[in-house]
Amino acid sequence: MKPPAIDYQWTAADGTPVTIRPIQPEDREIELAFVQGLSSSSKYLRFFSIVKDLSPQLLDRFTQVNFPSEMAFIATVQTSGAEVEIGVARYAPGNTESTAEFAVVVADDWQGHGIGRQLMQHLFVVAEDAGFERIEGAVLKANSQMIRFCRELGFSVNAYPDDAQLVLVAKDL
Repeated sequence: MKPPAIDYQWTAADGTPVTIRPIQPEDREIELAFVQGLSSSSKYLRFFSIVKDLSPQLLDRFTQVNFPSEMAFIATVQTSGAEVEIGVARYAPGNTESTAEFAVVVADDWQGHGIGRQLMQHLFVVAEDAGFERIEGAVLKANSQMIRFCRELGFSVNAYPDDAQLVLVAKDL
């Protein structure tokens, strides 16, 4: 099944028009540029390791979602006439049939502008429509900014089973 064709126009607090839309297979280049443009710290907090580049296989995996069991939204802006990705949020099947696992990351220069919140709100709606009852994710315990963000979105924060470096954030949809 093809992902919903939802393009949402939103204006950031600084007046910048932002488009939030489903990621597409033809977004390989902007997804790669987005990940390459993340700081080492942001890459580590998102991937739990330092990532320099995405392999062709991982790039395929990130841009070719298997909707409705998977979904990814990207936030983009127009810069010098080109579309530039500034954030992404995605879900994939979790440990149970009714649970989705999520990930979200926003470009360093765009953090704190509401991009992550907008992406996650879209993800919640589509995940619930796809039949998921709960969304959860693993977050590094040291990532206090992400933990605070998740709490603001109504997630519970608990110890992660078998890994003292992580916390489990979870929210009923």
